[in-house]
Amino acid sequence: MHLKAYAVDGQVLRTGSGNFSRSGLADQDNDLILITDQAVVDTFEANFDRIWARAQNVSAFDAPTSGDAR
Repeated sequence: MHLKAYAVDGQVLRTGSGNFSRSGLADQDNDLILITDQAVVDTFEANFDRIWARAQNVSAFDAPTSGDAR
């Protein structure tokens, strides 16, 4: 995933173009959109959960990284 969005307490969807870094949040000109429409927040959370649960996401945790001694 390359999402720049998250739900806060199932009530607010925060999205925008900024990376979650010091420069992305403080120094760059990015947009920030806050959505409180409950149907939109619920749809985002359901879609996020569906993507997160995909089998290839689980297997990625088991894959050796370049520094692994496996």
